[in-house]
Formats: sequence, C-alpha cells, structure tokens
Amino acid sequence: MGTFFSVQHAVKQMVKQSTGGSVVMVASVAATCAIPSQRLSGYGMSKGGVRILGQHLAVELAPLNIRCNTLSPGVISTDMTATLAESHPELLDVFTNEPPLRRMGDRTDLMAAVVYLLSDASAYTTGTDLLVTGGLHAGRI
Repeated sequence: MGTFFSVQHAVKQMVKQSTGGSVVMVASVAATCAIPSQRLSGYGMSKGGVRILGQHLAVELAPLNIRCNTLSPGVISTDMTATLAESHPELLDVFTNEPPLRRMGDRTDLMAAVVYLLSDASAYTTGTDLLVTGGLHAGRI
C-alpha cells in the first residue's frame, strides 16, 4: 500500500504542475519467476502487486501524459545481501551462480535503467516492467 500511496502523492504534484511525468516503481524478479533455492512466495506476491499496479497506472495515467513503469531487479549487492550471505553462506553461492551472468548485480546496474525510464529517451515506454537480473528471469544454467 505504501507504493500506491506514494505514487498518488507524486501524481497529484505532476497534475498540479501540468507537465506530465514519469513514475518508476520497484518490483522484483520474484514477481516474474520463482527461484527454487529461495522461499519468497510472500515477497513475490507483494512485488507482483507492484508490477500489475504499474500496468494499470500506465493506462489510467496516459491521458495525463504520465508514464508509469516498473523496474524488476534480480539479486543486487547491498548491505542486506551481504548480511544474508554472512548469516547463510549457502546463499552467496546462489546469489552469484544462479544468474546466467554469474554475478550479483550492482546498484549502478539499476541506475542507468532508472535514468532511462525517467528520461525523454523512454517517451514512448509505459506499462513496461524492465528486468535487470543478469538473465535470472530467462532461466538458469
């Protein structure tokens, strides 16, 4: 619900400014596929809600010239994933070997995707879920 309310506030401001705009919400690869070694059904369900919200809002907000997309990261190297890997060493192997590119993503991998979705370079992109997963969503080797 927090994502929904945050977008409501952002859209109100965009409407007030009459300039249109772009909304990017963060979903997850867990909204697209299940990873057998991880038990993330509740997380996947919540991120699936974000993903479908993005599609609905893309249609509803288009007449206001507001685009809405979602970004679905795979495993990204953060303090949280480092803590998880420390407490569950077997997860480090999953994080680095499950994606076909054989590495965890980095925050910079997401940065360019968000810049694209927020910029005029994506002026004809709305209702899209951009997967940045190292290929994890496409299958595992």
